[in-house]
Amino acid sequence: MIFLTGFPGFLGTRLVQALAQRTPDAHFQLLVQPKFETKARLVLQDLGLWDRATLLPGDITQPDLGLGDRYDAVAESITEAYHLAAVYDLSIPREVGWRINVEGTRHVLDLLDDAPQLSVFGYVSTAYVSGRRTGVIREEELTHHAGFKNFYEETKYHAEVLVQERFDTLPTVVFRPGIVVGDSKTGATDKFDGPYFILSALQKLPRYTLMTRIGTGQETVNLVPVDFVIDAMLALSTAEHAGTVFHLTDPQPLTTQQIMKTFTTLLNMKVAYVGVPPAVARGLMNTGPGRALGIAPELIDYFDHAATYDSQHTQSALAGTGIRCPSLRDYAPAMVRFMQAHGGQRAEAMY
Repeated sequence: MIFLTGFPGFLGTRLVQALAQRTPDAHFQLLVQPKFETKARLVLQDLGLWDRATLLPGDITQPDLGLGDRYDAVAESITEAYHLAAVYDLSIPREVGWRINVEGTRHVLDLLDDAPQLSVFGYVSTAYVSGRRTGVIREEELTHHAGFKNFYEETKYHAEVLVQERFDTLPTVVFRPGIVVGDSKTGATDKFDGPYFILSALQKLPRYTLMTRIGTGQETVNLVPVDFVIDAMLALSTAEHAGTVFHLTDPQPLTTQQIMKTFTTLLNMKVAYVGVPPAVARGLMNTGPGRALGIAPELIDYFDHAATYDSQHTQSALAGTGIRCPSLRDYAPAMVRFMQAHGGQRAEAMY
C-alpha cells in the first residue's frame, strides 16, 4: 500500500499518476485535507484510479494526522510512502510554516515509525534549505548558520533536519527540487507562482518597455520542469538509495538576464533594463505600480543570490535511465503558451 500526503496538489497528483503506471497493481492511501476531498475524488476519477485509492480525510498538523481510530491500521498497511504536503508560500508567517512544515513532517515520521512493512520513504524537501548560503551547495550538506530569506526556507530546513535525524530508522530518500515549473512538453501547471509572476508582469507591459534588472543579472535561478522531478523521484525512490539526498536541479541553470531574454523574446518584446539593487527592487514591488505587476517582493531575493546547486549524486544515480533536466530554453515556449492560455487560474493552496 502506497501512502502519500499532498494529494491532489501539483506534485502529488502527478506522482500518484506516475506511481500507478509504474506499478499497475498498486493501491493508494491518500491523506487529504477535508476541504479538498471533493476535488480529490474528481481527480481520481479523471485518472481512472478511483478503485485503486482510499481517501483519508486528515490533517498533518494533528499528532494522529486526523486519522483517529484508523491510525494503527493505516500504519500497518504502508509499504511505500511519500510526504509532499507543505505550505509553499514565500510570505508565510513563521508560526504557520512551523506548524505545517515542521510539526506536520514530525507527525508523518511518527506514523512511518509504526509502519513495519515500509520499504522506502520519499520526502520532498527543497534546494532552498540552503537559505542565504552562497557558493556551491552540495547534496550531502544541510546544517548551516547562514540564515534564511524567508520562513518557508527556514521551516523546510528544520523539517529536513527532522527527516535526516531518522535516517537510521526509516529507509528515506530526500529530494530537493529547485523552483518547479510546468511540464516541459505541454507547459501544463496549476501552480502559477515563481517565474510565472514575471511572465504575468511582462504581459501587462507594452511591447517596448523599461524594466528593472535586479543586481548584476548574472546570478543563476534554478528552474526545473515538473515532469523531470516526477521521473527522477520514481527512478530514485528505491531502498538502495535510502539515506541519500538528491538535488533535483538544473546542472546548467540560466542567469536572471538569460531567463528574461528567453521570456521577452518569446513574447516579442523589446526591453531596456535599468539596474537596481535588490533592496530597491523589493521596495518598488511594494508600491502601487509594483503591486499592479503582481510580483511578490519575496521573489526578488531569488534573482540576485550567488548560489549554485551541485547535483553530482543525482546525475550519477540517473546515468543510463535517459532522465535528465532539460534546458529552460527548450521548454520555455511550452511554458509561455500555457501561461497565455491559462494564466490566472491558480489552484487553491493546500494549506
